[in-house]
Amino acid sequence: MPTRFSRHVAGCAVLAFSALATMQAAHAQSQPAGPVDARAVWQERSLSACRSEESSTAPDVCLLRTMQRSGARPQAIAAARMLVKANKAGFISAWRPLGNVALATVTYPFRANTNEGSLLIGSDGAAIDVDEDALREEDRATPAWQAFAAAHPDAVPFAPADFVGSTSTENGGQHLLFSTPLKSCHACAGDGALLVAYTVDKTGVVLERELLTIK
Repeated sequence: MPTRFSRHVAGCAVLAFSALATMQAAHAQSQPAGPVDARAVWQERSLSACRSEESSTAPDVCLLRTMQRSGARPQAIAAARMLVKANKAGFISAWRPLGNVALATVTYPFRANTNEGSLLIGSDGAAIDVDEDALREEDRATPAWQAFAAAHPDAVPFAPADFVGSTSTENGGQHLLFSTPLKSCHACAGDGALLVAYTVDKTGVVLERELLTIK
């Protein structure tokens, strides 16, 4: 059963990417990094030295240094710095416009299992991690989750979420739909999926999140 919309996206993991408007990428260029956009994408170079146990440099520091030496754009380095600051060492590896918002794919090169994630980036610069806390307390209270959990007690969400489509709202905005697999282990077959909608207004600001169903 659908849950009621929350009044805003409070509780979402929001990275303050709006700060990128004034940040500068150290040792890269002297120009301001600018707002996060498609220029924040970095095509990965070899990071094997950063993963080496013999390396005396912390992986996150090594990542930023490698990006700088490879000629990454200031926007890409600034985005990676913000991820590092949020204890999520990684970089934006792909960019997909979705109307007035965008979906950024983040690669986390030093994680053991799930090496990709998704950030929904609004026109106001807020970046919502759609994989962080994919199943929330209010979701667990719904009859849909309780029925699913009774049948699959060991199933949990496994990132990354998949963007599966969008629908228009009456006021010119859109609902963006994401599906996250539910299973009992990383290599296990899926038991189901969470279908979540984010409501975006006509200007591109993300307003609300709703668990639609479990399928």
